[in-house]
Amino acid sequence: RGLDPGGNPIGEPTRFVVGVGVNPAAPDLDRELKRFAWKVEAGAEWAITQPVFDLPQLDRFLERTQSLRVPIVAGIWPLVSLRNAEFLANEVPGVSVPDSVLDRMRRASAGGKEEALAEGVRISQEMLAAVAERVQGVQVSAPLGRVSVALEVLSAAPIEPAVTHGYTPGT
Repeated sequence: RGLDPGGNPIGEPTRFVVGVGVNPAAPDLDRELKRFAWKVEAGAEWAITQPVFDLPQLDRFLERTQSLRVPIVAGIWPLVSLRNAEFLANEVPGVSVPDSVLDRMRRASAGGKEEALAEGVRISQEMLAAVAERVQGVQVSAPLGRVSVALEVLSAAPIEPAVTHGYTPGT
């Protein structure tokens, strides 16, 4: 609104939008959906998910949130190793890594670190392609600060980046 906390004008109004986190893999999905509806009623204009590894789970969530009519940005987390996948599956609340993904990472890790990383990138590229038609945006994390891994995932993206903030991939 262009006002500081004291109600004084600060010039041009901001163009911020309110985004919230949401968890399609919540153990109690009914509770999560109630919380999400409350966030939307409170002014949320878009939502970003926890990392998505399970498409049927995401589909169930999206089906039940259609009436909320806010854009959903799917979180994509490139797995860099079997240990990384197991950590997300077992230690990070709200992240669900299906056995099929863990099995792929387990098989790939038998071929060494590079093969495990390559498989993690392939899994993320597949997930990105699959969610592109389901959600309004994606956010690809740079796992453990490895921006090059996120860029590799995006190199196969079936979508054009909406905002680059002056960055040109490959430069």
